[in-house]
Amino acid sequence: MECGSELRELASHNSFVQALEADGYLLDFVGGHFVIYGLPCLDADGQLTHGDWTSPVDLSGWVIDPPGDHQAWFRGVRPHARDGRRLRLGGGTETKVIAEGFVTTERFSYKINEGGTLRPYRSFEEKVLTYMETIVGPAMAAYPDATPFRAIADRAQAQGTPLKFPDTLSARYDMNDLSMLLNGKRVAIVGLGGTGSYILDFLARTHLAEIVLYDDDKVHIHTLFRMPGFIANAVGATKVEALAQQYGNWHGAISPIPERVTEENVEQLRGVDFVFLSIDNGPGRIFLTDWLSANGIAFVDCGMGLNRTKGGLNGAVRITGVDRAAFEQTQKTVHLPGGDPEADQYRRQAQIAELNALNATLAVIRFKQHFGLYDWEDDAPSYIFETTSFALEPLARRP
Repeated sequence: MECGSELRELASHNSFVQALEADGYLLDFVGGHFVIYGLPCLDADGQLTHGDWTSPVDLSGWVIDPPGDHQAWFRGVRPHARDGRRLRLGGGTETKVIAEGFVTTERFSYKINEGGTLRPYRSFEEKVLTYMETIVGPAMAAYPDATPFRAIADRAQAQGTPLKFPDTLSARYDMNDLSMLLNGKRVAIVGLGGTGSYILDFLARTHLAEIVLYDDDKVHIHTLFRMPGFIANAVGATKVEALAQQYGNWHGAISPIPERVTEENVEQLRGVDFVFLSIDNGPGRIFLTDWLSANGIAFVDCGMGLNRTKGGLNGAVRITGVDRAAFEQTQKTVHLPGGDPEADQYRRQAQIAELNALNATLAVIRFKQHFGLYDWEDDAPSYIFETTSFALEPLARRP
């Protein structure tokens, strides 16, 4: 089922077949029949069910010709409208053996109605799309969460990682070997404010084995302005739980822990492969980077500063890491401050999500460099980007 050599030939010669695959339909080509698996439809009681649609094809080589007739077959219950009426698909109950183990139960005979006149299909693509829209439409209207894209879940499961969508771009451009470098890795994000939530937005689209979230704060209205996208009904919920639920649509192994990481529970970080620190407490930052680097756990610490000048806001975005040398060379300096900024505008400005996103972007790039997804020539322990000069300044690593 799916991805057989004959289907591959069919897809390579017919662009609409490639388009259906790209959309996520689960297709097959067996016994001279084109098959679409798992189309949602309604039974006589209005309940959601699924069936498999199939039609014979006429070929010139591997190019699909316009269909010779308007008939099609279906494995499943007879599709109905939302009011319980049978859809006007013609045909009736009929058994047909398509291939070994694939026997249909319904025959359809459905034509295009154009201005009151029935006409044949001009192309096989038109036949496929017409039948699909007719069968699937009532089910999708009654069950908005239903999907005809069965291949998405199947291909995602075949990856063997918690990522819930197939990583088709990596496959298309022969980069599976790089994207899979994160397979099996466990990562923690400590602090899920603006920067931490953008870090999660990036990481949730990877093959990481687990993403653990630490933060004891709740979502406030101003928090929503710092987070990517929009999370409905999040105000009042803990940040980690709201974000885990939202990004659980992307990744199946996000673990929310509504706690602040301190000396009492820092041992929970032992065993993770990488930690992102996006907290705004100076002493806590020094403690955690010291503990992580002393225990051989790679990290990136993120920081931001924002001050008002005569010309507007001046912002600074910093990343520091990823090892013991980085900690020792930067601790209690501007590159890894041990105190909290005074008179800082950051907490007062909601409309700076782009700086949070930039901070997260730099941190995730450094993370991917650490695991070999990106090339890495400059091993500076810290970088600071400043908006006024629009310059990214590295700190030279000492021998």
